[in-house]
Amino acid sequence: MKKSGVALIAGLAMVAAANSATGEPAQPYSPGLVEFMMGVQSHHAKLWLAGNARNWDLADYQVDELKELLEDIAKRIPEYKGTPVGPMIEGVTLPPIGEIEGAIKSRDSAKFSVAFDKLTTACNACHEAAKRPYIVIQRPATSPFPNQTFAPR
Repeated sequence: MKKSGVALIAGLAMVAAANSATGEPAQPYSPGLVEFMMGVQSHHAKLWLAGNARNWDLADYQVDELKELLEDIAKRIPEYKGTPVGPMIEGVTLPPIGEIEGAIKSRDSAKFSVAFDKLTTACNACHEAAKRPYIVIQRPATSPFPNQTFAPR
């Protein structure tokens, strides 16, 4: 038997073993709210670091990614443990993003800072409303991304 045939048989055996362990076919991975929120936190931090460095192209990219992720969360997890996640994102978190987009477009550092702080306050308001007041978001004091520069090119 050729190597590719052996690899195929080994792969099928692994799938069969995984299915037999639970008696159910393996289901595709579906991230929970916390996994999505880790992405939100990352984009939030990178957005601040880029805007604070006046790297408007990177800030524009990060705010777009953040907005897209929040919209995905609102669709995928409209409710979580009795908390209306989707409506809170749409009504509380997304409006300040429009202000950030405007500040980035006009390359206005002062407006960016104010809008970013409004977004951060909105995040914390959602955490309070979701009975998670211990999750407090703030401006990053330092970069948690030592392998990325935020200075404009």
